[in-house]
Amino acid sequence: MYSWTLITGDVPQTPDARSFRQSLASFPTGVCLVTTVSPDGKREGMTINSFASVSLAPPLILWSIRDDARSADSFIGGPHFILSVLASSQRAIAMHFARPAQDKFADWSNDFEEGIGGCPRLRESVATFECTTYSRYQEGDHTILLGRVESHSKTSALPLVLHMGEMGSLSDLAKTLATR
Repeated sequence: MYSWTLITGDVPQTPDARSFRQSLASFPTGVCLVTTVSPDGKREGMTINSFASVSLAPPLILWSIRDDARSADSFIGGPHFILSVLASSQRAIAMHFARPAQDKFADWSNDFEEGIGGCPRLRESVATFECTTYSRYQEGDHTILLGRVESHSKTSALPLVLHMGEMGSLSDLAKTLATR
């Protein structure tokens, strides 16, 4: 594991956090749901937008989690996770899993089935990646998780997109931007 600071010796200047987040929000991104199961069997899930492909051989993807997230220990220490790219029709589930709750799955149990390592797998999504945790890198206030894709699937559903704090389909966001 290495970090840019260790390679260059640079001490990065901390930008204004709010301004930095606003700049990052200018990049349109997909919205995903990532799930795992803790060692004691508790299902964990959260909405993310930090997903990227890494490698085709071996098949690797990555996402990151804030180290102080309530479910961070389960994701960082867990052997498996499932990442689902959400459809434009799944805004409600994205919003639900973005907020803290004792049992996020209670009202959504019919939408999930058991996947790799007992992780909850969303029954419908644009794409699903069932992963074995391949490596972890702690950088700044987040940990980057790389997953080796053990199985994947896709549908023809349209993706849910996040841009400048707005979430919707590509056409919804285009209409919103046109009125600004």
